[in-house]
Amino acid sequence: MSAAQTSFMTGIMASVYLMPLIKVTELIGGILLLINRTAPLAVLVIFPVTLNIFLYHAFLGPKDLPMVGVMLIFNLFLFYAYRAKYLPIVSK
Repeated sequence: MSAAQTSFMTGIMASVYLMPLIKVTELIGGILLLINRTAPLAVLVIFPVTLNIFLYHAFLGPKDLPMVGVMLIFNLFLFYAYRAKYLPIVSK
């Protein structure tokens, strides 16, 4: 890990609650995706985590950026696939 990555991870670990929160969010999002009935909710839950992973790699660890980019594209595809479910949220 680079110095910037170490500093970032040290900050997350120092907050004590953030890493367990991220892991619980990932677990809940994964379970909701597996239960196909709640997939649109799962996409909303997991998107901030996916975006943060992408931005982390974009700025601190670009070596794995292609793999993470594909993960973000899949998440955006799911947003597009479930767009009809999200329209009531943003419409008047």
